[in-house]
Amino acid sequence: MRNLILLIILAFSLPLISDTELRVKEVVFNGNQQFTDEILKTVVKVKKKDAFNARALKIDQVLLTNFYVLNGYRDVYVASDYEKRGKDITVAYDIREGKRFYLKNLTISGNEKFAYNHLRREIKIPFGSPFNPALVEAGLNQIERFYQDAGKPYVLVKPRESIEEDSLITLDIEIEEGKTVYVRQIHYEGRTLVKAFLIRRELAIKKGDTFSQSLIETSQKNIYSTGLFKFVDYQVNPIGDDETQVALVWKVVEKKALWVGLRFGVGYEDRTTSGNVTTFDFTAETGHRNIAGTARSIALRGVQSLYFGSTQSDDSHKARYPKTEFSFTYVEPWVLNTRTPGIIRVAYSQESEPVATVPISLFSVTGDLSHQYDRYWSYAGGLSFEQVDIDTDDIDILAQSTGTLNQFSQGNDKIIALRFDPVKDKRDNVLITQRGYLSEFRNKIAYTQSQPVIDGTISDTTVTNYFYKVILQWSRYQGFRWNNRWTLATRLRGGAIFDFLSGKEIWEIPTKERFFLGGASTIRGYGEQMIGEVVAYQTDDDRIINLPVGGRYVLLGNMELRVPLFWLFYGTAFVDVGNIWQNTEEIKAFSLKASSGAGLAVITPFGPIRFDYGLKWFPENDESAGDFHIGISFAF
Repeated sequence: MRNLILLIILAFSLPLISDTELRVKEVVFNGNQQFTDEILKTVVKVKKKDAFNARALKIDQVLLTNFYVLNGYRDVYVASDYEKRGKDITVAYDIREGKRFYLKNLTISGNEKFAYNHLRREIKIPFGSPFNPALVEAGLNQIERFYQDAGKPYVLVKPRESIEEDSLITLDIEIEEGKTVYVRQIHYEGRTLVKAFLIRRELAIKKGDTFSQSLIETSQKNIYSTGLFKFVDYQVNPIGDDETQVALVWKVVEKKALWVGLRFGVGYEDRTTSGNVTTFDFTAETGHRNIAGTARSIALRGVQSLYFGSTQSDDSHKARYPKTEFSFTYVEPWVLNTRTPGIIRVAYSQESEPVATVPISLFSVTGDLSHQYDRYWSYAGGLSFEQVDIDTDDIDILAQSTGTLNQFSQGNDKIIALRFDPVKDKRDNVLITQRGYLSEFRNKIAYTQSQPVIDGTISDTTVTNYFYKVILQWSRYQGFRWNNRWTLATRLRGGAIFDFLSGKEIWEIPTKERFFLGGASTIRGYGEQMIGEVVAYQTDDDRIINLPVGGRYVLLGNMELRVPLFWLFYGTAFVDVGNIWQNTEEIKAFSLKASSGAGLAVITPFGPIRFDYGLKWFPENDESAGDFHIGISFAF
């Protein structure tokens, strides 16, 4: 612990500007026998050719000492020095390794609640392995937590080490379990408008339960998640002289019920069928978070989105405003007396590329339920109605079609859908994921009525369709085999639309429901959503605009290596592959589009901002060799 504190102090005391006149010419290690120079160079911060800073040597002494101690060298001694020759610096670390200590035996006494084997598993050092004090401390903390969660908060865990034969350690753990404690009373302090039952229903621990530290912490997290409080803390007080009976006191500070806000942040258009689109969003909002003291809430929001990049109709990279939205949201925090929020949302938006394939107006009413089963598993589902209208200003342009766009892919659509989306999310961080995985299983049953555009006019004919849409996606994030600081990210996605009525053409499926590929978040090197069949039309100023038709089936695979470079910058190298198909006959003539490339990302408060360039593997004769992309957040 002392070494950790010293390391933090030294790190923050380093000057922001080094003497860039002096450079590290060489880094030398003396006295190291167990670990090679190459291994130790990965431990220290001072690197060859870096600007020299003498204080960084002190940090490296702490890092090297900790490295040896964690590998069994309890008595290691590390010193550092440097030699200056002109503008060149040679840094030397002198190491006296000392003896290496090993775990010979481990005994546990005083344990009645838990068996020896149950507790021994938490000290993750096999007999005969180097003695690692960090693993011992972590194991002791977990043993203590076992007892605290089993009604024994007064437990004492006392480790004692003895050394035999100069280098063999026997670890004796003595446990004083203490008495079993029960929560007999629960009180609330600081509550004004929020009714007591709103806090009570969030508690994972109830009156009469045995004491459990984990359940108390879960309760604290649940209370915070209501959004009603800006501060939540607890205190455990004995009742009278009986230390086995305690009162649990919750101390809260409420947020103001009425709120008004302006904010600027990152918006994430979760368009799994067409590729996720990330935008900068300007939001004005107001609402009430605690109607009549019941935790029910309403909110009014207006959002203007900003996007920088190219689109199907314009391949120049520039700022665009692809979405303007106004919405009303009502939240019922508990449905059927469970922690299952119910959300009713009414929204109107005007969308254009790349959020929508063509300019549209969208009115929607949705009713959703979501539930978190445990730390990783959750589901979301609900019923929705959407009215999609193509912008009539574009109808005249479409009428001047070059001939290939006889029957346009989007007109006026009504979509009623029922969806159910189970998700397992074990990512360590949502924005900058380094470890874990994400599994998604998206299901939708839809009834649609469409009035397609034919020869530049919205048809009076209504096309009805029923279909089931399914998307399976799995993303994995792991350390790179040859450098654990690097992250290897992989993703596999497959999707299909199955019509309940046979013989339906692709244009009879609303564009909003079809699959699209190509662009910054799917297959880089291609234009946004430009993989698959493309039709063209001519504008008033004689420009030819390409418009993707989309597909009924999709397959996508991505692999990306993410390498921290310096400060907040990451380098990436990627391979993307996939395709879309309109029918099973196209799948039989199986082919894939593929690209690879590299990029640079910088970490910001809004998430990573990345600059990628992708090269097509097999470009068509009339295609460019690749494309440049700017995105917010990593591709997946």
